[in-house]
Amino acid sequence: MLRIIANGFSFKRIFSLRTAPFRGFVLYFLFLVLLMSFPLNYQIVRSGGWDLYNFTGGIRSDSPDWLPAGLPSDIIISSRGMTYTSTATAVFETVNISGDPLFIVFAPEGGYAATGRALVFEPDRIAYCDESGAELFDVGYGTVIETVNFGELKLMSSEDLALEKFVTMIDDAFSGPAVFKSTVYFTFVTLVLNLILVLVIAVIFLLVRVRYQKVTNFPENIRIVIASMTIPALIGFFVGLLGIMEINAFTVVLFQLLTPLIALMAMLKGSNVKEISNKEV
Repeated sequence: MLRIIANGFSFKRIFSLRTAPFRGFVLYFLFLVLLMSFPLNYQIVRSGGWDLYNFTGGIRSDSPDWLPAGLPSDIIISSRGMTYTSTATAVFETVNISGDPLFIVFAPEGGYAATGRALVFEPDRIAYCDESGAELFDVGYGTVIETVNFGELKLMSSEDLALEKFVTMIDDAFSGPAVFKSTVYFTFVTLVLNLILVLVIAVIFLLVRVRYQKVTNFPENIRIVIASMTIPALIGFFVGLLGIMEINAFTVVLFQLLTPLIALMAMLKGSNVKEISNKEV
C-alpha cells in the first residue's frame, strides 16, 4: 500500500503500478474510502449525527400541549441520570417526523411494558421501543450537556423555549448512537458509490487506444483508477479540515472529475515507456 501512495503523484508511476499485486489495491481503496468520507463525517460528528429515528423533529412540529405544562415537576435530567421524587409512571403522546404515534414515558422504577413506539426514560437510561413495543436499543445520559429541571421548564416565559430545551436534551442523549450510525451509513454509501465509479471507469478505459493499440486490460485499469484517486482524495481531506459544508460538497464533484482525468493521463503518458509500433490506418 505504501508503494501505491509513493507512486500516486506521477502519471508514469501510476501506470507502472498496473502490474502490482491486486491485494494492496483493495486495502488502499478501503483506506481512500475512509479518507474521502472524512469531510462529511467530520460535519456529522460536529452536528451530533443525523436524526435517524425522527424523535425530536416530530416533537418540534407537533408542539404537544403537555410540554411543558404536563411534565412531572419533580424530575431532573442531567448527565448523571434522571432524578425524581414521585415513583409514578407518566405517559405522554406525540408523533415522530412521519406522523406516527410516539409515546414519551417517564418510568422512575423501570420495568415499563411499552405497547407501541416509545421513548422510555428510566433513572439510568433511555430505551427506544419500536411500533410493536419491542425494545430496540437504549442510551445513557452521559452525553446530556445541560441539566433539565422539569419544574423550571414550567416556569419559563416561553413554551417554545421550554420545548426546545426538552428536545435538545433528547438530541444530546442520542448523539452517540446517531453519530456512530450516521458515519457508518455514509461511509458505506461512499464505499459503494466509489466502487461503482472504479468499475465504470475501468470498463470505459478498455476502449482507450494509444497509437492504435490497446495498452491495458480490465484488472490493470482498476489498479490505475484506484492509484489515480490519491490526489483527489487528499484534496478532499484537507478541504474537509476547513469544516465548510458547501466546499465539502464541491470536493465530491472535483473528485469524480479529477480521478478519470488523472487515470487517462497516466495511460497516455505512462504507455510511452512501452514499445508500441505505429500502425497504418
